[in-house]
Amino acid sequence: MVGIGLKKDKTSRCDIISRKLLEKINKEELVIGEKLPSEHELCTMFGVSRTSVRAALQTLRSKGVVGTVQGLGSFVQRKEEPRRGQKREEFKISDITSEKFQEFFEFRQAIEFRSIDFFVQRADASDREALKAAIDGIQRAAKADDLTQFSKMDFEFHMALIKGSKNSFLYGAMNEYQVMFKHYLSEISRLSDKPLTTLAQEHLTLYNSITSKKPKEAKQFLFSDNTFYYLTYFSKWLERLKE
Repeated sequence: MVGIGLKKDKTSRCDIISRKLLEKINKEELVIGEKLPSEHELCTMFGVSRTSVRAALQTLRSKGVVGTVQGLGSFVQRKEEPRRGQKREEFKISDITSEKFQEFFEFRQAIEFRSIDFFVQRADASDREALKAAIDGIQRAAKADDLTQFSKMDFEFHMALIKGSKNSFLYGAMNEYQVMFKHYLSEISRLSDKPLTTLAQEHLTLYNSITSKKPKEAKQFLFSDNTFYYLTYFSKWLERLKE
């Protein structure tokens, strides 16, 4: 996109960049949950300064289309809201607050992230079979567009992972909160604007990282995924929009 003839006025550059990114998002060339190119890459792509790129990203953030996490970058959150006068879907409401989701995320990091390391090191054939059965169940539920069954198999997948860590304390801690854990996982799937087939593919990506013995890659994927959901559905700015 270098040399697209942007005007010298920074406001005009900002408008053009934000509009072109919006076009890509609305056409699903950039899909929900996808990370945008870095500021440096956008500068090169559009042949503009970082100031113009940052202004364009701020415009998209103000629309709720893009969210930015320090140290991780900017993510697509949703397509552009319909214009005034058009029908629009109401924001999906959850009983999970911003603070509680953050606590849930921290709990998962303490339990599940460590379990990934141990699963890679210790899981036996039966553990791997249980994880495979869960991931297959997730794929079937997604193909049938069955959210209830998808949520059930999602829970079984993560519990199989933790059980396969062969650490009774980690498994016991998650098992103690299994009702809450299942509810939070179910809410993530319910609130998501992504099709179940996309969510299933994401689980398959996580599964492949684990079974390929790439724990660091698996944990980074899980961290980015949870950060996206926090930013998109549970962060404070969204709660203010619901009021």
